[in-house]
Amino acid sequence: MGEPTYSVAWHGDAPDPSALCAPASKPLPERVDWVVIGGGYAGLAAARRAAASGARVLLLERGGLRDGASSRNGGMVHVGFGAATSALVRDFGHEGAREWIDLSRAAVRRIAELCSAESTGLAAVTGVDPQWSPTGHLELARAPRGAAALEVEAELRSSLGIPVRLHDRTHTSEIACSDRFAGSLAVLEGGGVQPARFHAALATAAVASGVDLRENVRVRGVLRGAGAMIVETTAGRIRTEHVFAGVNGLADEAFPSLRRRLIPVGSYMIATERLDPALLAATAGAGEMRFDTRNFLSYWRPTPDGRIAFGGRTSFWPDSIARIAAALTARLKEIHPQLSATSITHAWGGRLAFTLDRLPRVARIDGVTHVAGCAGSGVALMTHLAEQAIDWDLGGDTPLPARRAWSPIPIPYEGRPWFLPLAGIGFAMQDRWEER
Repeated sequence: MGEPTYSVAWHGDAPDPSALCAPASKPLPERVDWVVIGGGYAGLAAARRAAASGARVLLLERGGLRDGASSRNGGMVHVGFGAATSALVRDFGHEGAREWIDLSRAAVRRIAELCSAESTGLAAVTGVDPQWSPTGHLELARAPRGAAALEVEAELRSSLGIPVRLHDRTHTSEIACSDRFAGSLAVLEGGGVQPARFHAALATAAVASGVDLRENVRVRGVLRGAGAMIVETTAGRIRTEHVFAGVNGLADEAFPSLRRRLIPVGSYMIATERLDPALLAATAGAGEMRFDTRNFLSYWRPTPDGRIAFGGRTSFWPDSIARIAAALTARLKEIHPQLSATSITHAWGGRLAFTLDRLPRVARIDGVTHVAGCAGSGVALMTHLAEQAIDWDLGGDTPLPARRAWSPIPIPYEGRPWFLPLAGIGFAMQDRWEER
């Protein structure tokens, strides 16, 4: 059985958007209407939206466009947030929870629109098919306690308008192609994209709208000048009217206020070799996006090129990619013994970001508009909220997450989550208790 290469499986089946960037030798413009910082889904969606208004837009990425989470994630486009539906009802009441759920559903619909075969879809506009798969998703409980919690979630979600189906152990075994779960909740909206292709399509559409893409340009800080914002970078200074930052889990010293509000968390993935169609069908079933209900969750799906991509968290302690890949491989094969002889060919990691309440935020901090904290639901939310944030800056409605207070984390903290290993002990104990 071969050892995995430490590379991203999605990248081999997607155009490299770095080819769209201006050469490093080209000087930065001295003045633009918008500076967008971050070349992931949020930055590209925001830049394209701003350019559609006729603005001059410059997008800066501190590394390569593919370095962030947008081309490395699971590509899952699902209704919901990091926060449970029960937490939404507890904190906002039934109608307030419905408003949040409606936002999530609108974000999912926006991805479906962007991936549609219509003349306005990304495939028609750019020639890059994001490979949308409208399969919905399946939430899987390891033990009866988790299955009982899914019953509560099913009732709440149904009352909020989400189409769901609850399955017992027997039916779950059939549809999940695994006997490791005590029950499941199927959410019938949503699905998945090939994340690197979706990212490349957004980048191509942004350039077609007139956005000036630059990579390997690091922002050192943003200052308020006389009648303008001044963006200091490693390649020079730019004057602009508006600054949007979609840096999320990669917030650095340029945005200390943002770092004090976000908890960056690593997430890792592996991918199998391409499977025989019969084995793929016997593992992936109807092709739903899948994740379990653990704190140390697992998530997996079939890929458009015939693999199983499997990701999750194994620990909050620092660890090597080799050890993490081995732990994820063992977890995948425990869930799906039919893959026991299957080779793992790729392993990689990335970084996402949480807020304390696991709800996303749109905020203006020190003159910069931020979208962040989507807690693993960023394919849909980062894209949709970035567009809403640009509309807001142009005088439109205030996005729902911008109406929620966003205070710094109330402990000594500068963006390095020293407390996560300690929290991880509690999460692991909770997982064991719920699976007794």
